[in-house]
Amino acid sequence: MKANDMRLEMAHKEMIERIQKYEERIVTVLKGHLAAEQALNDLLRVARRRWKRPFAGKIDVAQKLLLPDLTTEMWDVLKAGNDLRNAVAHGHREGTIAQRIADVRRALLVWASPPQRPGIETMTDTQLISTVFFQCASFVVVATMKLDEQKKA
Repeated sequence: MKANDMRLEMAHKEMIERIQKYEERIVTVLKGHLAAEQALNDLLRVARRRWKRPFAGKIDVAQKLLLPDLTTEMWDVLKAGNDLRNAVAHGHREGTIAQRIADVRRALLVWASPPQRPGIETMTDTQLISTVFFQCASFVVVATMKLDEQKKA
């Protein structure tokens, strides 16, 4: 193939359009996932647990700490978020990603209090994704602070 092949220019244009179309979702998912992973890393460090493992493995180890502020429902939300991240990062089909977003919304609705549910149902995908990762990460951060305080007492 030669560098002046018009198909290259068309393919390049299509790739740019595809990235622009999904850029906000990709960035939101990856930034949120990173924040949650950093919070998990801190928790596992404070708990003196080995944390050099994939995200799902970190969840498993952290969940076994049985910290009272980190409920099964919260872990289910974070696991659903991780499944969404994997679908987005590995370029799964739009239908698969839409299903992962629906799974995230369902998990968040289970975790949420009844007054929060109507707001969750009307969130855009980007709002939902942000809420999921940052809310879970916030809970993990506070649980980490409490665990650290207990260890120092």
